[in-house]
Amino acid sequence: MNSKELLELYDDVKNDLKFLSSSSIRIKILISLSEEKLGLGELKEVLGLESSTILHGMRKLEDNKLIFKEGSKYCLSQTGKIIGLKLIETIKTLSVTKKNEKIWLNHEIESVPYDLLMKMGDLYSSKLVVSEPTDVLKPFKAFDQVLNESQVIKSVSSIFDPNYIGIFKKVLLKNGAEVEIILTEQVLKKMMDNLDLKCLIILRKLMKNDKFKVWKIEDDLKVIFTVTDKFMYLGLFSTTGEYDSTKYLISEHPDSLAWGETLFDYYRERAEIFSSL
Repeated sequence: MNSKELLELYDDVKNDLKFLSSSSIRIKILISLSEEKLGLGELKEVLGLESSTILHGMRKLEDNKLIFKEGSKYCLSQTGKIIGLKLIETIKTLSVTKKNEKIWLNHEIESVPYDLLMKMGDLYSSKLVVSEPTDVLKPFKAFDQVLNESQVIKSVSSIFDPNYIGIFKKVLLKNGAEVEIILTEQVLKKMMDNLDLKCLIILRKLMKNDKFKVWKIEDDLKVIFTVTDKFMYLGLFSTTGEYDSTKYLISEHPDSLAWGETLFDYYRERAEIFSSL
């Protein structure tokens, strides 16, 4: 859909947008009813507002067929459910971009597929880890901790950092860990060239019993991330084309892990298994 078509759609719904955005009470009622049916008393407790204020908002929502009363409870109409879901996603997305502006502003997002950009709100619980003058390795330490505490590790990288060799060895030696790594061809070659004989032997053994899988991808990736059974860890390239190793998003919320799993699956579908050791 092009911008002209979108502008025509906007003209059709601009009054509906104004109806929703001009009242925080109406938005709060929609959000409150998105999980369950509630009576007036319950809504008063949730919203912390007087009955008259809530009822005024309710009447407006009923007039627009977004809610209705069922017995003593209020609930969303089917249309209200759809609009409520979109409102919640927009609120979460705004929270993500506002709270972690430093990593989204002036950083590439083209390597994140459209469907996942539309679900960026799933990262609402993430926090930003930033290098400090007194602790420049803070993001690296956080990444190391992520791997130490995980038993299932899935990672995508288009950069080579000598520091990762130590982590790579630790992952290989980690008893019982299941690991999948997607690397660009250039990074994969450099990684293999820098592993010692002991690690190569361990790697061959693990790949034979599917404990460790290495994938090769040709895409020009502008994203570095790792998702495990406990954490999601995301880094981006700056808009100048350089990788920003000073900022990472990290989260342990199930929504963020699911988002990271989907991103990993997206790239794994575009990669090929690497087995020539």
